[in-house]
Amino acid sequence: MKLKQIHRISGIIIAVFLVLHLSNHLFALGGPALHITVMKYFRMVYRFPPVEVLLLLCVTIQIFSGLRLVFTKGFRKQPLYVIAQAVSGIYLSLFLINHVRAVLLARYEWHVETDFYFASGVAVHYPEKLFFIPYYTLSVLCAFTHIACAHYARSMELATVWSPSGGNDRFKKEAFWIFGTGVVVTALIMGSLTGLFYPL
Repeated sequence: MKLKQIHRISGIIIAVFLVLHLSNHLFALGGPALHITVMKYFRMVYRFPPVEVLLLLCVTIQIFSGLRLVFTKGFRKQPLYVIAQAVSGIYLSLFLINHVRAVLLARYEWHVETDFYFASGVAVHYPEKLFFIPYYTLSVLCAFTHIACAHYARSMELATVWSPSGGNDRFKKEAFWIFGTGVVVTALIMGSLTGLFYPL
């Protein structure tokens, strides 16, 4: 199996988790209590030991395979979507390394609950919020950017095989819809974490 295929498969598994994770954050629009209640149900899935090990394995594969693909392909004379996918992937790699490390340290060394208040605490207090607001914002935007670019690239590959006339305009629209959804989701999540919708 090629490295690109392995990267794609691990990415799909992580994307399924991401749907749960971001959906959980969107429930925070109803308040921290609702977010925490939903989180407890979702954790029954992604904190089930075999699932959690699979996710951590996929994150590791995604980081190393992604960085290998980026530095093998390079940036010179590449289309914009390839550059956007590479740059967002590099940021996500750094984010995942730091975020997973922080969550594991909180659980096993600091013995701190990694619930809504774990994330919002650093997003509402000065000076921490000067770093964590852009840090969280970019992480969600980069996730949607990466998915949008990957969708466009894969659609173009399949179009070349099955329909040489292609559907370039349609694929671009689909990619922009994915990214646009990401902008809205990011704004809603960050509004919740920063106390824009209710006092924290």
